[in-house]
Parts: sequence; C-alpha cells; structure tokens
Amino acid sequence: MKMRWILLACLVIIYGVLPAVVLTLEDCRDLAGRNNKELQQAWEEVEKYRQDYRNVRGNLLPQLSLSAGYQYTKTEMPDSAVPESFSLVDELDDFASANDTLLAEFMEQVSTDFIPKKVTGENSAFGQLRLDQVIFMGGKLINGINVAGKLYRLQEKKYFLTRQEIIFTATDKYLRTKLLERVVEIQQDALDYAARYYNQVNDMYQEGLVSEYDQLRARLEYLRLQPEMLEARKNYDLALTDLRNFLGLTADPQLADSITMIPMEEINLTQAMAEGLANRLEIDLSELNVAVRRVNLRYEKGNFLPNIGIFAEYNYFGQSENRIADDDWGNYYTLGIGFNMPIFTGFSNTAKAVKARHELKQAEVQHQHLLEMIELEIRNIWLQWQADLEKVNTQQENVALAEKGLTIAEARYENQVSNQLEVIDAQLQLKSTRLGYLNAIYAALISYQRLQKAMGREL
Repeated sequence: MKMRWILLACLVIIYGVLPAVVLTLEDCRDLAGRNNKELQQAWEEVEKYRQDYRNVRGNLLPQLSLSAGYQYTKTEMPDSAVPESFSLVDELDDFASANDTLLAEFMEQVSTDFIPKKVTGENSAFGQLRLDQVIFMGGKLINGINVAGKLYRLQEKKYFLTRQEIIFTATDKYLRTKLLERVVEIQQDALDYAARYYNQVNDMYQEGLVSEYDQLRARLEYLRLQPEMLEARKNYDLALTDLRNFLGLTADPQLADSITMIPMEEINLTQAMAEGLANRLEIDLSELNVAVRRVNLRYEKGNFLPNIGIFAEYNYFGQSENRIADDDWGNYYTLGIGFNMPIFTGFSNTAKAVKARHELKQAEVQHQHLLEMIELEIRNIWLQWQADLEKVNTQQENVALAEKGLTIAEARYENQVSNQLEVIDAQLQLKSTRLGYLNAIYAALISYQRLQKAMGREL
C-alpha cells in the first residue's frame, strides 16, 4: 500500500511538471486542418466520387471476360432401372447367313447404347473468352461520364469549403478562448483591487476616518465580484475544453497569442463584392449543379435513341467418359452486333425528359438567387467589419478615460472631497470598458476573418 502511494505521488509530480502544449493561432488552424473528423470524412467522400467517376469512365473501354470450368459426373443406377443384358447373335439359328449375323451384331450394339449402365462417369471441361464493346447509347454513356466527372469536381470544391469552415471555426474558438482568459484576468484584477480597497477602507474605519456605511459598501463590492470571478473561470474552462476537443488534443493547451489588433488590409466594398463574386466556391458549385442538370437533360433525351453494341465470343471445350485426350478438344466462336431501339415506353421517357428540364430550370433559378444572397452577405459582413473597427477605437478611448476617472475618484476620496460610491462606480466603469475593449477587438478580428472567407480567400 505504501509503495502504491509513492508511485501515485511520483506520477503526480511527473505530470505536474510536464510542460503544457503551447499553441499559436497558426498552430491551431493547422491542427484543425489535419485532425478534424468532419474534414476527414469530407475527404473520404471526395475519394468515393473519384472512384465512381473511374467506374463510369471504364464503360467506354472494351469489357473482356474469361471463364473456365471443369466437371466430373458419376451416376450409379438402381438395379431395377438396369435391364438384364441379352445377345441378338445368340438368338440366331444355325441357318442364319453372314449378313444376318452382321445385322444382329449392329442392332445389338445400338440397343446396348440405349440401355443405362449400372455405373457411368463423365469428364467435361470448357473455357470461354468474351468481349463486349458499346458503340452507341444515344449519348447516355458520354453524358453519364460527364455527370460523374462534374460530381467529382463538385465534391472537391465542397471539401475545400468544409476546410474553410473548419479553419474559421478553429480561429473563432481560439480567439474566444483567449478572450475568456483575458476576462478572467480582468475579473481577477478587479477582485484584487476590491480586496485592497476594502482593506484600506477598513483601516480608515478603524481609525474613525470613514463611516461604517463606507466600510460596508467596500465589503459588499468585494463580495459581489467573487461570483463574477467564478463565472468567468467556469466559462474559460469550458471554452478551453471545447477547443481541446475540437483539435483532438489530449491535454489543455496553453494559448501563446494574445488578443490584439493586427494589421488589416484596407478593403472597400466594391473590391470585396467583385472579389467575392469571382472567387466564391459556392458560385462554382452552383454553376456545376446547373451543368450537371443540363447534361442530365441530354442523358434523358438519349432514351429516345438506339443502343448499338458488338460482342465476340470464343469457346474451347472437351468431353469424355474417361480422361480427355490432349487432341480431343473442340471450339467455336461467335461474332455479333446488337441493336435496340425503344418504340413506345408508355410515355415514361417523355416524363423523365420533362422532369430533367424542370430540374435544369430550378438549378438556374437557384444560381441567380445564390448570387443575390452572396452580394447581400458580403455587404452585410463588410459593414459589420467597419462598425467593429469603429468600436475598437471608441472602446480604446473609453478605457483611457475610465483609467483616468478611477485615478481622480481615488484622489478625491482620499482627500475627503467625494464619497465611496464615486470610487466604486469608477472601478466598475474601468472593468466594463476593459471588457468592452476586448470584446471589440475580438469582434473586429472575427469580422475580418469572416470577410476574407466571404471574399473566397483561403484562410
């Protein structure tokens, strides 16, 4: 038992001193691109469509097949099914001529072949080589290959979109976790300040310099900040765990980068709109969808055209009651061409073509709607980014004013010019402006990333 406790203590010491995983924002984005399960599934989906495309494309090539087989059959008849043997020659009289004897021997041999034997066996073997080649299918084969190829490229673009979304989410989770970490620090600073201030007021109360009301207000403010500190700590722990799980890590990381304003490219609305409409993969996906529907319409129209194909077949076989001799093999081959032309299908082919035409029209309308929605999205994100940048500047000024206000309030209270409420209000105002400044920076950073994503740039 003692050794167990010693071993446990050693493990605690070892794991306690191991350095935590230090992550920069770039490390976080890279890990998300490599470890995220949703992204891995998206890549497997791309590979599935790649193989579907190869499968359909393979129908253009000749289809060659080889088959072979060997069979041995043994049959044992019941006694009741096997008649007694007889001889026609023995039934001839002494006056039979040579021709009669010859005829009897022949008839005896023929009748013997029709009489089942008690035990029979047969060996048979065969080999076949067959070739099939499609010549014309009303354009359905070529159109099917085009559809499969477009679907494959569509999945590739979807994978890139999924990757963009994963990296954006990783960026958001990283910055949000860092924001909550700073909130904990600000709440802790406010709590430490309240504790120091309470001790100072309490000392002044003991000396009779302030009233009991001032002492109670200082203590109340200190106690009020404690639950806020616990709430901030809880939110940070949850965000850190969420980030760890998202990145597939086994331990909580240490975030190296801080939430600070970074240099941002100056982008006007016209530039953002033009670049987004030129680079957004959603537009490419929509255009591919229209192209697929257009090819599918041609495919359905191909149902009214004939199908033509050729085939060739070569067979090699042998059969014997005993072992098949090397020179006792037969063969035959077949060459042919097939033609199939639908005459009347109960209007089903017409219905399929009309449906495909409506699907094409629907895809074209969806494409136009997508362009309008992307324009609206870019405009909305750009305006939000501009507003967030303005908030950063405003909040930065507010922090400077709040710091100056707290300094003045403390000096006024120490000189007995104001009451304690003024100091507490100044302290609350400083904490509020610091949190507002951090939130403004976070919002500006995320808005900038969202604008980059909306413009179709790789994150």
